[in-house]
Amino acid sequence: MAEKLKEMFFTKDSINKFSVSLGKFHKAFDKDKFLKLVYTKEWKALELKQKMRHVSIALKEVLPGDFKEACNILKKSAPEIKGFEAMSLPDYVELFGLDDPETSLNTLYEFTKYSSSEFAIRPFIIRDPEKVMKKMAEWSKDPNTNVRRFSSEGCRPRLPWAMALPEFKKDPALIIPILKNLKDDESEFVRRSVANNLNDISKDNPDKMVDLCYKWYGDSDRTDWIIKHACRTLLKAGDKRAMKLFGYGDTKNIHINNLHFDKSDNYHRRLSSFHF
Repeated sequence: MAEKLKEMFFTKDSINKFSVSLGKFHKAFDKDKFLKLVYTKEWKALELKQKMRHVSIALKEVLPGDFKEACNILKKSAPEIKGFEAMSLPDYVELFGLDDPETSLNTLYEFTKYSSSEFAIRPFIIRDPEKVMKKMAEWSKDPNTNVRRFSSEGCRPRLPWAMALPEFKKDPALIIPILKNLKDDESEFVRRSVANNLNDISKDNPDKMVDLCYKWYGDSDRTDWIIKHACRTLLKAGDKRAMKLFGYGDTKNIHINNLHFDKSDNYHRRLSSFHF
């Protein structure tokens, strides 16, 4: 799969379209210099995320030195840049915007409408969790579906392909208000992110996560789906409280009828009827 992704994105055609989009909104953009910076001798050997980072670094050399001015150009280009290539835009902010959080957060907000800023937001959370999570809580009420989903996905303690959030693995308290805002979201895209965030929390704070599930279960069909999906790791591990929430905690509810043993295979056992 990784090889297929490498072939699908950051192709010569997509990089050319990327540079054309930038040229529309940055009159001094040097396309030839940008392409030369991208196509180094190491380019072909780079993995997908390495190519993303490589393009971000190349952007630094062809955009204005003023960070705010550079972000304004990238925000105008963002609607035209598609695929994984678009992830280089938030990555640029992650690399060069930590010292200007106000501009960076506003820019990531715009980028995530067209791709996702879920990776790029994490260094900002680590640096100033209170401030950034307050902003994320605001975004969890945004009318844009991608923004609402980003408010959950970006603060997952164990987001795949991304740096972990150690403080949230210790204590997920700052995440909970965001998930509460989204637990009955109309979008399945958003609800799936909420479930995945809760599942992440369950790996480090199972009791806190299950407490939340007991509190929210029964609020709505949407919320119940989230909770069932969020408990998947705990259910596989046989967590008693999680199992009890879904009616699997009491053996009196288990009925086995017509149990047969196949003598031709000592390891094979067949249940003709096994139900709850």
